[in-house]
Amino acid sequence: MTEQFPFIAETSSLPLLSSMCRVRRGENFRVQGKTVSRPMLCLILQGDGVLVLNDTVYTAQAGSLFVLKPGTTIEAAARSNVTECILLSMDTVCLQQVRGEWKMTSSPAFPLDWETGRLLVRHEQQAVLRLEQLYETYRGLQPDHFISIHSQLHELLQFLSENRLEANHEKVDPALERSIMYMRRYMSEGISMDQLAKIAGLTPSSYSRSFKKAKGMSPTDYLNRLRINEAKKQLTEESCVLKDVAVSVGYGNEYYFSRKFKQTLGIAPSVYMKRDQLRVATASIMGFHENLASLGLRPVAVLEGEGVFDRESDEYEQERRLTRQFDQLRQAKPDLIIGDFYHKPYYDRLKSIAPTIILESTDDWKENHIRIAELVGREKQALLNFKELEFRKLEASLNLQPYFGQKRLALMEITNQFIRLQGTGEHPLNNLLYAELGLQHAQLVSPESSRNEYVADSIPVLDTDYLLIHRASLQPASEKVFRRMKQTASWNRSPAVLYGNVHDISNWQRLCWTPGGRLQILNELEQITQQSVVFPQAGLIGH
Repeated sequence: MTEQFPFIAETSSLPLLSSMCRVRRGENFRVQGKTVSRPMLCLILQGDGVLVLNDTVYTAQAGSLFVLKPGTTIEAAARSNVTECILLSMDTVCLQQVRGEWKMTSSPAFPLDWETGRLLVRHEQQAVLRLEQLYETYRGLQPDHFISIHSQLHELLQFLSENRLEANHEKVDPALERSIMYMRRYMSEGISMDQLAKIAGLTPSSYSRSFKKAKGMSPTDYLNRLRINEAKKQLTEESCVLKDVAVSVGYGNEYYFSRKFKQTLGIAPSVYMKRDQLRVATASIMGFHENLASLGLRPVAVLEGEGVFDRESDEYEQERRLTRQFDQLRQAKPDLIIGDFYHKPYYDRLKSIAPTIILESTDDWKENHIRIAELVGREKQALLNFKELEFRKLEASLNLQPYFGQKRLALMEITNQFIRLQGTGEHPLNNLLYAELGLQHAQLVSPESSRNEYVADSIPVLDTDYLLIHRASLQPASEKVFRRMKQTASWNRSPAVLYGNVHDISNWQRLCWTPGGRLQILNELEQITQQSVVFPQAGLIGH
């Protein structure tokens, strides 16, 4: 079943091609704060960089297609020397039958129910070809081409609609989309599974299976999320009444609504209403207090777990430190405590002090940051942080490439007992260094490992061009471990050691989880380039 479109269904709107242009820009191309006035499609033909639409950051690269609704604010910066794209502008004409006559008016709305952002499609190359063909037709515009151009536009939109993909790259099912539109429109009323299945043209069991496969959750959970999201918008309004909000989003009473809201967000709606005024504390070894600082909020207390989760400390010392930190936390009298999954065993102790939310484990640092921002009412600042970081990262990558090029990096941590070498497995730090900045890693650790530990005199050959070292401790025991390692052949045969490219760094493992920390990593990398020795062209060990 195909999606129903304004230009082929019994409806009153029709998309018409307004203009097309092919834009080519050179090095240092940048767009700042432009606002879209008409519905548009933007196809990237060549180049790559950062595209920000309404403060949401996207990676733009060849083949990417973006939907731009009227009112969308655009910022962009190119990483490549050449950037080329096709911009397609549309007008939406509304047709209305009045007393047997059709009247036509223009509308600023996008002709299809698509959101601003990247449009994922199957058969990406076919989509590119169709857009380029439409552009060629437009370039050769003649009076008799009028019908052909608009027909091609309709065929293009039909093709894109039939081949749209979900974020998980599953095909969009128009039947499911219709049921979701029904959920949005009638969420304040009772909605049954039978109703939704009938709208989708499926049996209840088939509908439930198809929905979960496409959306990753059941229809009931999805409806609950829509209701909670709408409730969140209403709860930020000054004159909102909890009972009225509960009814307006389809919950029978405010007590059931409060329970569902707390199950979803971790805090009661009454707390959510005043979230930007809360006294917040953190219990985290992942730098949650630094997330708050990036959002412009200073926590009233910070339980970092310093020494508590260090297996090199004895149990008595760990408990003594933990007790002291809990006493400080209790004295601060917070309204809310945000903890990481490392502190899950202490949830009951934390909850006895203040309402506590433990964020689940994730490899996505952005997920943590936006979740923390939502809990304290600073989502807009979180999006601005992401945007600032993306532009800074693009700038840093252009600065770093001439120095690092294809040279290999390795990260090391020195503790009181061990030498730890950072692996290349899935981790926010590895993603930043190797995927986002395009730096090259040395293969010192198995690709499957996040890191390996060694005693000082058994380290592997450090066959790397740059060695970046974090000192986890400056105690005598740590210095002794470092001296023993420096006496080994593995150390003294390393290209990084031979050519003076060994550098001290901060705790990047912790810094990589916060916007401010990631900015610090970029700054330290640029500082390293100013201290580094230029390698000779040949004769390096391991090359």
